[in-house]
Formats: sequence, structure tokens, C-alpha cells
Amino acid sequence: MTTLTAQVIIIGDELLNGAIYDANLAPIATWLLERGIKLTKASTVRDAHQELTQAINSAWDSSDLVITSGGLGPTKDDITKSVLGEIVSGELRESEKAIELVSAQYKKMSKEWIRETNLYHMIPLGIDVFKNPKGLAPGLMIKKDNKLLLATPGVPRELTAMIEEEFDQVLNSVFSHLPKPDQKISIRTRGIPEEKIFFGLMPDLWSELESFGKVSSLPQLLGVDIHLQFSAQRNKLELEEQLRVKLENSPLAPHIWHWGQESIESEIIKRASEKNLTIGLGESCTGGLLAHRLTNISGSSKVFLGSLVTYANQAKQDILGVKKNSLKDKGAVSEEVALEMARGVGKVLNTDISIALTGIAGPTGGSDKKPVGTLCIGHSTVKGDDATRVNYNGSREQLKERFAQAALFKLLEIIDTF
Repeated sequence: MTTLTAQVIIIGDELLNGAIYDANLAPIATWLLERGIKLTKASTVRDAHQELTQAINSAWDSSDLVITSGGLGPTKDDITKSVLGEIVSGELRESEKAIELVSAQYKKMSKEWIRETNLYHMIPLGIDVFKNPKGLAPGLMIKKDNKLLLATPGVPRELTAMIEEEFDQVLNSVFSHLPKPDQKISIRTRGIPEEKIFFGLMPDLWSELESFGKVSSLPQLLGVDIHLQFSAQRNKLELEEQLRVKLENSPLAPHIWHWGQESIESEIIKRASEKNLTIGLGESCTGGLLAHRLTNISGSSKVFLGSLVTYANQAKQDILGVKKNSLKDKGAVSEEVALEMARGVGKVLNTDISIALTGIAGPTGGSDKKPVGTLCIGHSTVKGDDATRVNYNGSREQLKERFAQAALFKLLEIIDTF
């Protein structure tokens, strides 16, 4: 079966002047990949009539599917609809379907739709509309010559809802036979950079993996994800078993924390739930970031009891029972204080596993002995307790993320010992 091809056009001056980050390409690309559609090009264009017209015409001529994001709102810089209208030579008219969709969305949001304040209901002939489950501007589509164009709003939550609830139905109305998507095996590693994996630890690994499929490597926070992509006709279970046999006794084995694409947070919640373990946190340098990441996972309340954010030394003493002498003699950022924090969390929250973090995120506060980037992680469990010190580089925001990731890796490691 011939592979379908797609192009994506992200629209907006604010994306090109650095005012906002693009959050729409990734979910579109993921959706395309899961349906076996090859994304051949993605571009970002200004809110400029001629540039957008050229970009859409070029994408339409060379692709089966074109998806645009942005430019469907009610203001003057929202020009996507008018550009599409000129492309199809369609006169702007009231669309009964658009009126129905827009009216329903305004009602859903407890608002009154006043047609004079927007043109959501005015659609060029030759263009159809589809539902925007989370917004007001309906999506637009052009079906012609066994091709499809989908125009979506630029608001990420609106686009995501369209992808999840509307895209498949529209796609299937045009392309009756979709190719089976490629399969993927993901090997998630920690504590080792790409160059050390592929040029130091296992210099032949890349070429060896290529015998299984197309190899890609993606650096992550404190780790690297290795992906293998191969055709749907191959047996995924057999390939993964062969890979596991190959890597389980290799130098890379101690660094592999998961086979699959699940996040470390979801794996922590899953594994702790399976073992009926409870988790508590004591956070200083991360300011609640660790708790935020865990509670992003549905079902986390089954195992996660809470986080005690004790930023000031007095809070560490009053809430977690850290000794005044430990703070004075060893400093707030020390293995001793991290360990006492973890023990305090266990006493206050009565958890099976307690993790505590104290560190220096900078840019001030560092010293020769304890430079910016120093992190101490303490843990306390029914099996025992300990604390370690590590160092990372980066900005304040980057260090907070790395500190949290390091603590999550430690937490997963501890869960696996039960």
C-alpha cells in the first residue's frame, strides 16, 4: 500500500518573534505517525497573506494531507479562512453547519453568541467545517482529488481536542484504506550521555541495532531514549525478546530503567501501586516540582500521600525535625540534613518510602565545597535509609528539573528493591 504523506503549517507572527513556543507540531506529528502517515515537512509562517498562500499551495501540490494550525480567530491577523477561500475561489457565505457548531459551543461555555462580533459562521463555498470541542472557531476542511486539508485553531488545548475527538472521523471519510503504522521499541536509559553509549560503552551498538530497524537516539533529562522503528509486518514481541537477550548482559544494562515509552512518573505510580507502597516527599530546592510531576499521573493518590515543602531552615526544623546542629555544622545542603528530612517525612506522613531533596539551584549560594548544582537526596524506608550527593550543571530552572529527575530515578530504584 502506498504511504500517505502529510505536511504541517504552523501560523503566527508570535511564533517567529519568540513571544510563544510552538506546542502544536508534536501532537500532530504523533497522531500522523500512529496512523502510518509520513510527515515530510513542517513549516512556520507569518500572518502574511502571500506567504501563507504560497505555503498552503506548495503543501497541497506535494502531499495527500495538509494540516494548518492558527489564524482562525476573530481578529485581523487571523487570515487563514480568507486565504483558503481564495484558494478554492469560494464566496463567503453563512454556513448552517457552522452556525449550529458555534451556537452550541457558546451555549456550552455559558456565553451568548453575537454574530456581529465575529465571522465564525461565515464560511467560503467549497470548504466544510468540523467541531472544535474546546473552542469557538470551528475547524475547516477541504476535500478534493483524494486529498484533505484540515485547518485548526492555534490554541494547543483546542487543537489537542480536535485531534482526539474529530481527526480520525474526518480522515476516514477521505482515505478509506490507511497503511498500517510502523511499530516502535523504546529503550529508556539513565545516567549516561549519547556519546558515552555509542562511542565508549558500546561502539558497535548503533550498527547492531540497525539490523532490527531504523535507529534514533533522543537525549532526555539525565538520560537517553533509544528508539527502533520497523514495519508492521514484523513480529514486535520476537524482536523485543531478541533485543532484551542482547542487552540484558551488556554494559548498557545497568542504565536501562524501562522498555517502553511511558514516563518515569507513570512507572513510579504503576510499580508502587502493584506493590501497595506509599510515598512521601520532603522538598526544599525543588519547591514542590517533584510533587507536581507525580500528581500529573492519574491514580497517583493511591500511593502518593503528600509533599512537605520546607524551603527555610526553620521549616526543616519545625516540620521535619531536622536538628539545629546539623544545619549549623553541616549546612542545609548536606547528606546529613537530607537524611534527617527523609526520616522526618516518614514520621509525619507514615509512608513506606520517603524521599527528601536539598540543593543549590543558584545562580547564587554556591561555594568551592558546595558549588551551584549540588544536590543531596535522602531516603528512608522500612528497609533502611541513606543519602547521596550529586552535582549538575545548568540554569536555575534547568537545575530544578534535573534535581527532580534525579529524585524520581532514585525513587524508582528504591521501589524496585521491594
